[in-house]
Amino acid sequence: MTMTVFRLHKQLSELIAAGHGRKPVCINKRTFNHRMEEDGAVILPVESVSGPEFIGTTDDDGEMKFNRDGTEAGRYTVVLSGGEEE
Repeated sequence: MTMTVFRLHKQLSELIAAGHGRKPVCINKRTFNHRMEEDGAVILPVESVSGPEFIGTTDDDGEMKFNRDGTEAGRYTVVLSGGEEE
């Protein structure tokens, strides 16, 4: 289903009401694909909003980063996704 301003506003308002108004917003790049990208299509539609989701952080070597107490380092973010599956 195509994301409209009204639908996006409703979903974001629900997240704000649940106390997530200060969470960062990211996109799931793997879900934004279109057969016309090779021809220059660069504006792709948002299909869904999810979160907050825990996104793990990597260190300088690309390995999973851990906190001093041994737990996985990361942050909770709201994620915008396109219409393609990962």
